[in-house]
Amino acid sequence: MRAIALALSLVFSFMIPWEGVIRVASLGNGSKVMGLVLAAFWLLTVLVTQRLRRPGPFQVAAYLFVLWNAASVFWSANPNATLNHVITWAQLLVQAMIWWDLYTTHAAVLAGLQTFVLGAYVAIAGAIVNFFSGDAFYSHYDRYSPGETNPDGFGFIMVLAIPLAWYLATSAPPSRLGGLWGVINYGYIPTAMLGIALSGTRTALIASLPGMIFGLTTLTRIRPLARVTIFLLFTLAVILLLPHVQNERSFQRFSTTASELTEGDLNNRTNIWLEGVVAFADHPLFGIGSNMYPSINRWDKAAHNSFLAILVELGIIGFALFAILLTLVLTEAWRLPKWDSRFWLTTLFVWFIGASTLTWGHRKPTWLLFNLVIASAAIARQRDEAASPLPHSEPERPAIPPPNPGRWRPGAKEKPYFV
Repeated sequence: MRAIALALSLVFSFMIPWEGVIRVASLGNGSKVMGLVLAAFWLLTVLVTQRLRRPGPFQVAAYLFVLWNAASVFWSANPNATLNHVITWAQLLVQAMIWWDLYTTHAAVLAGLQTFVLGAYVAIAGAIVNFFSGDAFYSHYDRYSPGETNPDGFGFIMVLAIPLAWYLATSAPPSRLGGLWGVINYGYIPTAMLGIALSGTRTALIASLPGMIFGLTTLTRIRPLARVTIFLLFTLAVILLLPHVQNERSFQRFSTTASELTEGDLNNRTNIWLEGVVAFADHPLFGIGSNMYPSINRWDKAAHNSFLAILVELGIIGFALFAILLTLVLTEAWRLPKWDSRFWLTTLFVWFIGASTLTWGHRKPTWLLFNLVIASAAIARQRDEAASPLPHSEPERPAIPPPNPGRWRPGAKEKPYFV
């Protein structure tokens, strides 16, 4: 049953990048429905097998954070809206327990990362379909995304999968099947650039730089001939794709990035942030209640900053709990072996850039990545403990050879054998 639960979790990971494509009436998007199916089957598995992995510090901190979100219902101006948001946080907590319980091997972690990249492919395909049908999410600059997904979120997901694809491509085993996965993952990089161009997301363009730099460093791990081949494929992809997107208004939006950073208000974000700071000054300790940020700014908008949203909505106490979560994730990523640590720290840096302009604290990709970091660190510790001798244990004594049968007689005393 645990194998089936793991397979369902991989389907869930696969659906996260394109969750806005499928909508189920009264239940929500496709990944939410899949998450409910996964949670129900996992709970059944735990009851039948009577096996549950003991929660670690991250799971305990996540529980306290969700509990504080629930407590904010009592001082929220709109308890119903806050309660709906608390339900989302509770679902993420259950998913955190599922990932912690099921992802106990390195192969499972790699599978979780791979299904996310494959899901990102599907999301890009959905954006391409909308492009050819002329169904733009935003008519201004003609920005495209799959289904009902916001182009900003779509572009951010494309960027998050870039370091994942690089890491998986260079981790593929030297076999025919491993070579196929290598092609799929290397091929994602130019495909992601196409997706970012269709989304017209300037933050995604900036956040793609750490992932691309990480990818260039991974090329030192493969043979020179493979490096040349990859370079030629990427060059060919740019030559083929650029003429199709450079005249699109969504692509042209990138030309305004520098002026927006130096002279603009980040598409009104700075004004929204200032009103959030004012609200925090009035409610510094407890905050205004989970999901209440839109109620304190004149535009009725989300914070567009994950950290400010948590600070304003949950106060210093809630922000401290979230900071503990982030500290645990960063610490575990730092302690991993050098190659894995570099990969996870790069991915978390990409997430930090995107989370600074989007309200992504409660989004599934955030918690998927956080939990896979925690799972990877636990697997690495178990591997190290299994490889190292127990502390204070005596060295194993060499086996004492049996006495020479030709010299032994019944009843004769054996001479002591010294080592």
